[in-house]
Amino acid sequence: MNKYKVVITSKALEDLKNCVSFVMNVSREAAQKLQNDLFDSFRSLESFPEKHPIFEMIKSFPLIVRKKVVNQRYVVLFSIKENEILIFRILDVRRKFEGLL
Repeated sequence: MNKYKVVITSKALEDLKNCVSFVMNVSREAAQKLQNDLFDSFRSLESFPEKHPIFEMIKSFPLIVRKKVVNQRYVVLFSIKENEILIFRILDVRRKFEGLL
């Protein structure tokens, strides 16, 4: 079984911070759970990242973009490049993606 190295871009880290901060306004516990769930999802990409569907909205990106849904509200966008998983965005599905990509 291949193990991939997961790399999180600065933009994805900014997205993570924004998502967790938004939830923090409602519940500290929910924000901690979201953060844990997101990091668990990142780790899960180390094995079999190909099982996640291709994200069709991005056609001009030089790599194939895949998506992983977390907690039915957040989409982790990533690409597979050799032995690395590049996470480049974490988006709330309730927002319009067009202006964010």
